[in-house]
Amino acid sequence: MFRIIAISLNILFLVLFVWISIEEGTPIDEGIEFLFLWLLLIATPLFNLCYIFLANSKDNWFSLFLKRKALEEKKKIEELLNKK
Repeated sequence: MFRIIAISLNILFLVLFVWISIEEGTPIDEGIEFLFLWLLLIATPLFNLCYIFLANSKDNWFSLFLKRKALEEKKKIEELLNKK
């Protein structure tokens, strides 16, 4: 249920933000600070949506990557402890 609400709110925010950007224009002429803020406001819901869809499965690439890194570090620690 919360997943559907989060997806809906992210999509609603993107639609409203794009609509306002079309009506008012992008802040390219306003300066780099406003452009950075505009890009951040676009990127945040996009990354949220990507995370919501990718985090659905337990074996996604990011969780597997983190597990692999953790196992590599654990192996290094065990090797260091065995050398003593």
